[in-house]
Amino acid sequence: HLPYVLNHGTWPHGTDWLHEASTGTYIPLLQVLEELLDEGYHPKITLGITPVLAEQLSQPAFQESFLHYINQRILSARKDERYFYRIKDNVRQHTAQFWIEHFSNIKNRFVNQYERDILKQFRIFQDNGSVELITCGATHGYFPLLGYDQNIRAQISLALEIHQKHFGKRPNGIWLPECGYRPHYQWKNPLQSLAQETERLGIEEILSDFGIKFFFTDSALLFNGETTGVQRIIQTNDWNYTQLYEEETFLSGKRSPCDIYFVQSQLGEGKQCAVFAREPKTASQVWSGIMGYPGDPFYLEFHKKNFPGGHRYWRVTDSKLDLGKKLLYSPEIIPQRIENQATHFVSLINSVLTNHKEYFGKDGIICAQYDSELFGHWWFEGPQFLKSIFKKIERENKIQLTTASEELNRRKTLEVVALPEGSWGEGNNHQVWLNEKTEW
Repeated sequence: HLPYVLNHGTWPHGTDWLHEASTGTYIPLLQVLEELLDEGYHPKITLGITPVLAEQLSQPAFQESFLHYINQRILSARKDERYFYRIKDNVRQHTAQFWIEHFSNIKNRFVNQYERDILKQFRIFQDNGSVELITCGATHGYFPLLGYDQNIRAQISLALEIHQKHFGKRPNGIWLPECGYRPHYQWKNPLQSLAQETERLGIEEILSDFGIKFFFTDSALLFNGETTGVQRIIQTNDWNYTQLYEEETFLSGKRSPCDIYFVQSQLGEGKQCAVFAREPKTASQVWSGIMGYPGDPFYLEFHKKNFPGGHRYWRVTDSKLDLGKKLLYSPEIIPQRIENQATHFVSLINSVLTNHKEYFGKDGIICAQYDSELFGHWWFEGPQFLKSIFKKIERENKIQLTTASEELNRRKTLEVVALPEGSWGEGNNHQVWLNEKTEW
């Protein structure tokens, strides 16, 4: 997701935000998928593209400005290359040549291969089964604090319409903005001291009304939820899950982020939707800039840029080090760093799934949830890391790559849980979006 930035200037929070995400994340991700398929691999990704982002990427205004942006990146890298040659800075001259090649490749793909249509390329991968595309709230509205159920219905209804428009089919799943969830209960608007309580539907009930099969949550909400039963999956055209089987209760009162659950907050009569939880061990290994892979001292430093062109020539060195003391980046040593960390990550996945099976007595699934911009934009080497782990997983043949819908189709029964209200924000509550600085 990116906010709507077209026609709002260029920098720092205008169109360049979209340009950087496209050059850093969207096109490199598409390139990785294409390379994997060309090499005989079978990648699987569940990817959310929000309606706001899809609408921007499809606009002629973006397609024109993006081409201009890429040309400027190539031009500035060439100027850098000539300058570093004059001052005999061989290391940075080499990196400048790397940037020329990198952005020239981006331009070639965008113009000649994608015909300036990034969404079309994602649709190709959707249609060949490599990517499952899901949606989000139409304007990324924070569902738990929207004042009326019809606000949430409008967010979902328009999101499905926009998704169908760009990708030719309705999505099976949705990313709740900020993983924000609210169960069915007597709700009172927190900003209206005299407001009366009104009965509000659980988010899962509204999703079910629109035929959405699954959403995602933070593991903290899952661990704080209540187990309420077990349900057999009844697969019909409208995915109407209604049939309970009391005799199949294998309830232990224990929940695992390596499992899938039905969410039902109005017990006995409420509608349901499946939920995937973020697996915390693998998440922190990739998310964290301190303990995670992006903090590797040899990876590209995001925050330090060369003046005036804006290209990056330094490496992380130490995440706590002053920017003025950063050492120079060397692209040629990166592949071995990626290889080592991909090996570690696949080993971690194996360990988590093995522990799950030993404890729960059944196979598990790891849902590794990340903001797409982490891969390529914030962490330049991220797309190549993804490519490496996909190849290792398939070669080892111990783990099966899948999409959310494929795994849900495979399941026969799911435990039913009631989730608490919350999000994946700080404190797992609403404080990031509703606090003394935003009440106005």
